[in-house]
Amino acid sequence: MPPSADDTAVTRTVLAGGTVVSSAASVRADVLIVDGAVAAIGDVDRDGATVYDAGGCLVLPGGVDIHTHVFGNIEDDTRSALCGGTTSALAFVDALDGESPAQAARRTLNDELPDALIDLGFHAVIWEPQAYKRGDLRDVAALGVGSVKLWLAYLDLGIMADDDVAFEVVQEAAQVGMVALAHCENGRIIDVLTRDLVARGELGLGSLPASRPIALEAECIQRFLTMAGIAGATAYVVHVTGREPLEEIARARSRGVDVHGEVCTHHLLFDEADHGGPDGLRYVMTPPLRSAPDRDALWKALRDGGLSTYASDHCHLRLDRDKIPFRDDFTKVPAGIPGIGARIPLAFALGIDAGRMSVERLVEVACEAPARIFGLYPRKGHIGPGSDADIAVWDPRSPMTLTPSVLADGLDWTPYDGIEVPGRMRYVFARGDLVVEDGRWVQSDRRGAYLGIDRVREHAGVEV
Repeated sequence: MPPSADDTAVTRTVLAGGTVVSSAASVRADVLIVDGAVAAIGDVDRDGATVYDAGGCLVLPGGVDIHTHVFGNIEDDTRSALCGGTTSALAFVDALDGESPAQAARRTLNDELPDALIDLGFHAVIWEPQAYKRGDLRDVAALGVGSVKLWLAYLDLGIMADDDVAFEVVQEAAQVGMVALAHCENGRIIDVLTRDLVARGELGLGSLPASRPIALEAECIQRFLTMAGIAGATAYVVHVTGREPLEEIARARSRGVDVHGEVCTHHLLFDEADHGGPDGLRYVMTPPLRSAPDRDALWKALRDGGLSTYASDHCHLRLDRDKIPFRDDFTKVPAGIPGIGARIPLAFALGIDAGRMSVERLVEVACEAPARIFGLYPRKGHIGPGSDADIAVWDPRSPMTLTPSVLADGLDWTPYDGIEVPGRMRYVFARGDLVVEDGRWVQSDRRGAYLGIDRVREHAGVEV
């Protein structure tokens, strides 16, 4: 039976009159989208196309958020991502007891991914370090998982990898072409400091930074990057918090280590005084907030290249259920804050509008570099012929105030409540589908896709 006219219809969309932004330049141009992919940029043919006015707006690649914890509340969290201009992400796949990284990834593909509204890739996680065995990463790489995370802290949770296991994981990551990520804090010394504070009865939230000083982050980064250098691995340090950790990354680069550093929104906005303030419960995360000079060092590094990427570290935690019941004991409050939908709007408020970085640099750290480091570029993080039509149209003439309802993640709070941002998303397209209009989610039945990484499948001997 021959295909019907509907089966062969070509969908054409034009974003007209905007300024298309890449890391290299901002250029006034139209964008033609055909069947979910970018077809042309410049003076494009509008015949038969649905035209959206982008005049006066910045046309950005859809954001790529590398550091997210969205599984468990994936539809709410990915809806928030789209409202804030993020169209793709990588998420950590936590394992159940006894699961290998590959088993956890298969379960997550089956149970979680069908509800995602954005395109998602996975980070494997070494959740039970003593159970790790050689070949675990090759097995998960065969599924297209291109990165693996180690925790070098959290002795109390049983997820901390000691140096011998951590080095074996980094070695295998190098062999199969995976990026090795690490949460870098010296977990054994943190355990001692925490027990000392508890013994003295110092359980208030202001004790959190005292239990996890920045020197222990810097020391752990030095160890992790020494491992990566010996193994020949690509290293990625998550949520860098200040000057000393930045110096360790710079030293490793000077020795030839292939290392990327990440900064998260909260470390660019808040400082350690917030831990002891009246709203301290809103700022419980690890590593904790640092000094104002450390925050300034992060901004400088983000602008100048000392840091490679800008992420959210989004966690779906309610204030009423997850945090308030434990507010009198800093050791029991779940660490983490939401922010996947606030990430790009806050970059305009805190970075671009404040003169701390250019919009081109924002595209580099929030879109292009994340996609490039993790094997998604130029399909993601880029507006160019052949790339997925993941596009965020930012209107600087429509300021808004961040609230839980604006962020649309289904939570009862946001640490960014009440912050004014100098614009909003006029449109967001995900593989050519209009999913956000005037900052609001446009209901549809679309779903995201799994972002398997071909380079690691090839290393694992899987035909792609």
